[in-house]
Amino acid sequence: MGKNKRNNKNKNKQPPPPAAGSAGGGAAAATATATGAAKNNSNENRTIPELSYRPRRELNDLVSKLLALVEVQPENPNEEWNQYIQMHELLQRIIVLEEPIKQAVLPSEDDTSAANRLARVERFKEWAESRGVVNTAVEIATIPGYELGLKAIRDIKAEEKVISVPHHTIFSMESLPETERNLIDNFSALGNFKLVFALIIEKARGDQSAWKPYIDVLPAKYNTVLYYTPAQMQKLRRTAVCSVAVRQCRLIARQYATMYTCAHLPAKATGTEIANKGAYFTSYGLCYEVYRWAVSTVMTRQNLVPRKFQVKGASGEENVTDDEPVSALIPFWDMANHGSGRITTFFDSTAGEVSCNAQAACSAGEQFFIYYGDRTNTEFLVNNGFVDPDNRNDYVNIRLGLSPTDPLAEKRAIILAALGIERKATLRVLPAPVYIHGDLLAFVRVFNMSSEQLDHWSSNLERARDLQYIDCALETDHERSTWQYLYERLRLLLAAFDAPLPAIKDDGKDSNQDIELTIQQYRCQEKSILAGALQYVQEHCKV
Repeated sequence: MGKNKRNNKNKNKQPPPPAAGSAGGGAAAATATATGAAKNNSNENRTIPELSYRPRRELNDLVSKLLALVEVQPENPNEEWNQYIQMHELLQRIIVLEEPIKQAVLPSEDDTSAANRLARVERFKEWAESRGVVNTAVEIATIPGYELGLKAIRDIKAEEKVISVPHHTIFSMESLPETERNLIDNFSALGNFKLVFALIIEKARGDQSAWKPYIDVLPAKYNTVLYYTPAQMQKLRRTAVCSVAVRQCRLIARQYATMYTCAHLPAKATGTEIANKGAYFTSYGLCYEVYRWAVSTVMTRQNLVPRKFQVKGASGEENVTDDEPVSALIPFWDMANHGSGRITTFFDSTAGEVSCNAQAACSAGEQFFIYYGDRTNTEFLVNNGFVDPDNRNDYVNIRLGLSPTDPLAEKRAIILAALGIERKATLRVLPAPVYIHGDLLAFVRVFNMSSEQLDHWSSNLERARDLQYIDCALETDHERSTWQYLYERLRLLLAAFDAPLPAIKDDGKDSNQDIELTIQQYRCQEKSILAGALQYVQEHCKV
């Protein structure tokens, strides 16, 4: 995972999710003064400043408002969007106040542009080799249209083993000392969240971290939706990804605000582990920007590896424990960008290492790609910050539902339930040659049935599966209304791409051309799928 994608294939690795809390800071008012306005916490980490009274009080107020806001579940897309705008405004004010804490953990000099990151690569390579990473065919390089990636230094054959990373060089929660590992392990959070917590701990250690050479070559900022401005997010409105992206931002903001509350407003905190989460938050310089960075690092690079594995001891005996997977970061291998193909990276339990083979032949000087897995461009954009124009697994989700005022809703729901489809469902529009997923076709057919037709299909629910197939025998009028409904729905979705949206002022200070290009690519891909499906449906309307 060198970076994000640009014009061709792209970037970061197998996706997964987000995380939890963060700590507070304070702007200029929080810097140390002669009267001791700022104190320090050290913990064998970088010195973490404490905020003075006024910025802390202001921060407490902002986080309380943020938590109250994001705990409300929006009822429709407009409410969801308005909540996002309010949330973003609060977070921007929080970021300003937390700047001293952010600088202690993510100082400006750590701002690793491609050029600066490349300058740190030599130290990282030495570190990786000293820890047993084996690589004889690729090198880390700056690659046009990406940032960093892996480039072949010789011709590589298809299926040739290119990289191996031993288990002890893979970073996970297991890499922490026992005390910290036990603290995180007791949190009621998913594995990828715990990996975020572990990464923050190592980042806060600074020069004291054994993982510093690896952490130093990670990006300081990402192109995930957590870094989008409202003006950028606005360009995704009326697309299938917008709601997913906004919900992701809301989730991370809520996790941050919850952790902050445990640390600085414990009387308002609810749930368990309040003391532990509060202590964790203050000890490692957690603030929203640090949290956003760690979450994005994990989302773009995380993979699952066995927590325990089989290896041969010095005397040849095999030590075997459980194969429970743990979320992890895989140094060096994760510098490879995504290219369409197939997964050729596996965990070799006998050797106790991640082994990566070439998915195709690669000539010297060419970029070496790996395949991140079967994901849609919605998943790539939200979790990885790029779009794959050649994505064979892409589709567009549309949401349909039965009206609570429909007198036939219960009859329709019975047939849909037999097909495993909810009353309110997210259904797929596919690229060529299928176009309309069977569940979508069945939903619309049921939606357009008369009372007599519903009774007919309800009398033998085992036959309901036939509704998912194009050649299902139905009355002509019913079939015509089904395809006409699909046509109108797709036509409206496509029309939304050209409809003007209210302008949102963007001061340009956070402008990112990679993000702008990714948004453009995503809109193109979604529009192309919808346009192809519309043409296909139109042909059926003529039958």
